[in-house]
Amino acid sequence: MTPRAPRAAERAALAAAALGARAFFLAAASRATGVPWRDLALRFDGHVYLAVAKTWPRLYQGVPSFLPMFRGSEYFTGWFPLYPVLIRAAAVLVGDARAAALAVSFAASAAAVLLFRRLAGSFTTRPGLAASLFCFFPATWLVTGSLAFVEPVFLCALLAAALAALEDRPGACAAAAAAAMLAQKTGFLVLPIALALVAARRGRRGLRAFAPLGLALLAPTALQLYLWRTFGDPLVNFHVQRDIFGGAMFGWPFAAFVSGALTPSPLGGGAARALIASSGAFYLFVAAAAWRRARADERPLLAWLLIVLVPHFCLAGHWAFFSLPRLLLMGAPPALLLSLPLLPRGERWLLFAAPLVLLPFFAGLLDVARAEVIVQGAWPPGYFAFASEALR
Repeated sequence: MTPRAPRAAERAALAAAALGARAFFLAAASRATGVPWRDLALRFDGHVYLAVAKTWPRLYQGVPSFLPMFRGSEYFTGWFPLYPVLIRAAAVLVGDARAAALAVSFAASAAAVLLFRRLAGSFTTRPGLAASLFCFFPATWLVTGSLAFVEPVFLCALLAAALAALEDRPGACAAAAAAAMLAQKTGFLVLPIALALVAARRGRRGLRAFAPLGLALLAPTALQLYLWRTFGDPLVNFHVQRDIFGGAMFGWPFAAFVSGALTPSPLGGGAARALIASSGAFYLFVAAAAWRRARADERPLLAWLLIVLVPHFCLAGHWAFFSLPRLLLMGAPPALLLSLPLLPRGERWLLFAAPLVLLPFFAGLLDVARAEVIVQGAWPPGYFAFASEALR
């Protein structure tokens, strides 16, 4: 089935809903935490992406010159370069790197919603409903689209690759997959996702036609060669990520998930752990329901979702559980589409369920408040005030 393009009015409404929700959330988060909205761009991983953006065009080099609390720049290689480059480009227009980081996140979120709406036309008769849900759900998507996160840029590249796979455009698919691999460490999963969509649509002949997809690997290869030349270690970024996760990155399936849900942690109290556990349970439930339905038209989406779930539920380390909602976002598009058959039809239930759109806002604000307590304790006193001036 060829993706059905939404009309201009529907595209405008979806973009406005996505942008409006994020602007409202940013304002609410600023009020709830007392942090100026521009400085919210420094929270979570935002300050790292802004620091990398400031190193352009000599990516990852010279961080101690403007953040002297760091002795070297190797730590920053653990964050991939596409989002920082976009921040640097947007800062030329916006004039403030913090605002530029938020602007890129907003714009990429709206673009991802529109791409998802087009993709949804291939799999459901209710693509407008699916895209409307994707403006707000899951809650982590609202948070990451409202603050300085890489996920909106990453999901844009992922959805563009998926659309190109469905539309038989191997060159565009390779370019989008390359962008995904320069945006996020899990970008390599875009390749099997795209191939699963091609195989479901055109079979083995289609896979042969998509041989150019292998060219996408040139982008991450070039990045690793650059890091090798700069830092003397071709895997310096992976070593950084391994250290952040606390050693071994993979373990027994579900071990970190169960342990994180049941064990108290300074990274989050019972409410935070319950929200993260419910997020993981949502993806697992949708996958199980789709597997049980065993519908042929849903196989590409189920394959996509399983490609995301299997490695992420095998992650180990103390960050594996608390990072799970963000890591699973690349499975949100198929999960939402696979959950639609579980929803009742008719307009009455929509009116009844409309107030539930507030739940992602409350969950997101709890997440931001929790993170604010953690980051203020994890970084030296005055670090964020200094970074606010140094990273403008």
